[in-house]
Amino acid sequence: MKFEPLDPNVPLGMNVILIIANVINVVYNIPQMVKTYQTKSTRDFSGWFLSLRVIGNAIWVVYSIYVANLLMLINNVVTVIASVFVGYYKLREMWADYKKARPIQDGSEPIMIEFREV
Repeated sequence: MKFEPLDPNVPLGMNVILIIANVINVVYNIPQMVKTYQTKSTRDFSGWFLSLRVIGNAIWVVYSIYVANLLMLINNVVTVIASVFVGYYKLREMWADYKKARPIQDGSEPIMIEFREV
């Protein structure tokens, strides 16, 4: 299987649209990854959203490989990487919340501390 930089099965205009889509995809994913890394917070993200985004784009990656479309492959790989990156922080946050809320071994109720912005 040989990947061509441009898809010979579509007109040049369509390849240009794919290139523009790839640039936009990188541009809109990077700021969210930076913000997630800086704040270490993913409270605004649904775990379902991230899971389905990874699964859906992983399927597109497989399809892109099957049809040997390099531009489509790049687009979906970037999205999978960004989603896994944010998902990692989501899992860390969920695990920390779980550890805070789990019952204490002696059977007493856990103490929940709520932080509020001042």
